[in-house]
Amino acid sequence: MDCLVMPVSLIRRKSAGSRLGYKPLITDDELDQDSDSRVTVVVGKHKRVFLVDPIILQENPFQVLMDISMRKDTANKDNFHFTSSEHKVIFVDVDDILFEHMLWLMYNDTSSLFQLNLKDIVDFYTLEDM
Repeated sequence: MDCLVMPVSLIRRKSAGSRLGYKPLITDDELDQDSDSRVTVVVGKHKRVFLVDPIILQENPFQVLMDISMRKDTANKDNFHFTSSEHKVIFVDVDDILFEHMLWLMYNDTSSLFQLNLKDIVDFYTLEDM
């Protein structure tokens, strides 16, 4: 299942009644219409795809997460890159559930997100996969 993520300010402006910060991607047509300004993030060994607003990826917890992911496998720098200026794709080698949970925290409880010790959490998920 793929997900679409919008920044908190846009979500609250567009739909005050909705509590979700992301939604499943339904069709390729909807994906094409809404993906102009979004970055495609491919996460984890299951290659789960998220469409994320670049503003979210610039937040400190996500920068730390991507830095940790890059350091896990320094020989393979393809885990984190943009494929082109037109179709921005980032590959992040962390657990997809962790990434989705961070997106959920970003929308619902930002204060908890900034208190996370991401290094310990990523280490925990890495040990679980072995």
